[in-house]
Amino acid sequence: MPHLLPPPLRPLRDGRRFRPELHGVRGLAILLVVTFHIFAGGRVSGGIDVFLAITGFLALPSLLGRTRGQWRIDLVARFSDLIRRLVIPLLPVLVAVAIAGAILVPLSEQPQVFSEMKASIFFYENWQLIASQLSYDAAGPGTSPLQHIWSTSIQGQFHVIMTFFVMAVAWAAGIVRAEKRNVLLVALGVVTAASLWWAVEATATYQEAAYFSTFTRAWELTLPGMLGLVVAGIRLSPVARGLLSWIGISLIVSCGFVLDGAALFPGPAALWPVVGVCLVLAAGNTHTRWGADRILVARPFQRLGDISYSLYLWHWPILIFALIMTGQEQADPATAAIVLAVSLVAGTAGKILFEDRAANWRPAFLNPARALATGATTTVLAFIAASGALAYSADRFEAETAAFEAMVVETDYPGAGAMVAPESITIAALDPLPSRDILRADAGWYAALNKSEPCIQRHLGSETTSCQHPEADTGPLVLMVGSSHTGQWSEPLAAMALDYGWDLEVYEKAGCLLTTDGERNTSGLPLDASCVAWNENMQDVIAERQPELVVTTGTTRLASEPETATPGMVDAVRRITDAGIPVFLFRENPHRTEEWLECLAADSDSHTRCEAPREAFYSAEIDRTGLPQVSGSARAFDTSRYLCDEESCYGQVGNVRVLRDDNHVTATFASSARAFIESDIRALVPHVFETPTTALSAESGDVGR
Repeated sequence: MPHLLPPPLRPLRDGRRFRPELHGVRGLAILLVVTFHIFAGGRVSGGIDVFLAITGFLALPSLLGRTRGQWRIDLVARFSDLIRRLVIPLLPVLVAVAIAGAILVPLSEQPQVFSEMKASIFFYENWQLIASQLSYDAAGPGTSPLQHIWSTSIQGQFHVIMTFFVMAVAWAAGIVRAEKRNVLLVALGVVTAASLWWAVEATATYQEAAYFSTFTRAWELTLPGMLGLVVAGIRLSPVARGLLSWIGISLIVSCGFVLDGAALFPGPAALWPVVGVCLVLAAGNTHTRWGADRILVARPFQRLGDISYSLYLWHWPILIFALIMTGQEQADPATAAIVLAVSLVAGTAGKILFEDRAANWRPAFLNPARALATGATTTVLAFIAASGALAYSADRFEAETAAFEAMVVETDYPGAGAMVAPESITIAALDPLPSRDILRADAGWYAALNKSEPCIQRHLGSETTSCQHPEADTGPLVLMVGSSHTGQWSEPLAAMALDYGWDLEVYEKAGCLLTTDGERNTSGLPLDASCVAWNENMQDVIAERQPELVVTTGTTRLASEPETATPGMVDAVRRITDAGIPVFLFRENPHRTEEWLECLAADSDSHTRCEAPREAFYSAEIDRTGLPQVSGSARAFDTSRYLCDEESCYGQVGNVRVLRDDNHVTATFASSARAFIESDIRALVPHVFETPTTALSAESGDVGR
């Protein structure tokens, strides 16, 4: 039996061109991404950050090598290679998403899908998500099937920008007669420092946009890229390499379990996975029997590394469409297993058919020039097709909305009125409104206004911005103040404002109730510093503007508990009423349950159906004693009266769907309660219901002018 020599103890360099352990890190990263997305409800694993780091590690040394002996890079060869590697495998995914989206995605959401499809074709999906004011969402039936292309877009932008950046650096190095690699390291150091600084600042102030931004993510590619430029000269002993490899793997694997990346990245917390992959790459071949590289070079990780790009492209839309078809908010174990199996098959097929075969089809990709022409033509045609699909879906949505608005006035859809209708009234069961195609978009006037003229304050802002009704802008001032659970009732308030001549504005901050509770409150109300600051500013606005009426939410739900009114919510109302300003309060509404989803998906011969226990949503104590804020200057609208009976609350009432998403009522249902809301507001502030002077003048023909 031959004697095995122990590994050398002296420091070693690692100058290999192909690094199987790096390929294994790809496999590990895609395993983390896919399993966290499918089995952990879309939780961020840190695997995408690993992919970004590997891209930088490989791309920058490769680009510098292309400038050997000159400063120019063969752009035709470079970009034809990128098209073959990145675009060709992506196109069949987009085709599949277009077909499945047209069938499965509600009509109201199809324009957004096709807008993102256009962005994905030209690799600016991350900027499209920012422009659409979308934050990173865990996997769910309402999540975009193309959301995951944000990271691929950043990689594509990085490849293009760095091609010209490296050429510029190589040219500058030639002018000053300096070593190109050294000049590039300095330039990359500046970019890395600037990007990391901006990531820290932006994550603290506007994390939703920072998460997708190329500028805040650039350091995750340039820092490993700097390592790639020097790694061949690093001398480390086998023991040091082995230790670094295990520390790196530990950081990569633990990231998703320890950190909430969706809320913390791309700030300093993102150093966790990026440093982890850098340590593994610096360790390289450890020359030990116990180093982590021994696991990474194993066949399972190498095979996953082979299909990592195609598997990444396919797994997310497969998951989202599976959730849409099953109606689940999160995949149950059986669904998750099926999604994983289908994703692995699709990823393998994508690798074989498109990465290996289509991208190397000789008639189309015989040489770089032909490859570039083929790729560019295909990309432009795909963009034109996506643009046509976008226009068609937008036209269909507008037509459906117009038809819906014409139907909603029919008395066959009483909505809230069905719960208080006399027994002698017969209500026929009809197909409920709004239809599934426009259900999620049924949010009312101010939500539509916010899309064209952003007026809702985001999660991390504290400035008091308002949505002014475009027509109801003069007369007695009525302010709706609080979170989206106040704004969801803006549709019936707008109808009253137009009828009675009010000036209606909505002051909304996402996820922030009107309260004086602090960040550390005894009620368990989740508040951040921006919400506390916004509430302080809002009290000043109310005191300064002296509205005739403030409308807000009177109760809230903490975790899985029924509703409550926290001390801060009570105090905030009393501050306003003590200043002589009346307050109208909406009681919290039920949230959607899995049972409701299954029930609403089935046909029925009942106009009011899909019940859930009332006690899960409404407080028995508040049922008995009323809201603690109520006084002579504050009145509450009891939503339970129009959504529930004594035992149950319903997901469909009077042929009207109650919820448009997990916990917001549809504008259609809110409008159906207008008469009841108006009656309660009239009892509180009767003077605002006097017919406006302008209306009287118009009706009298301006007599006496």
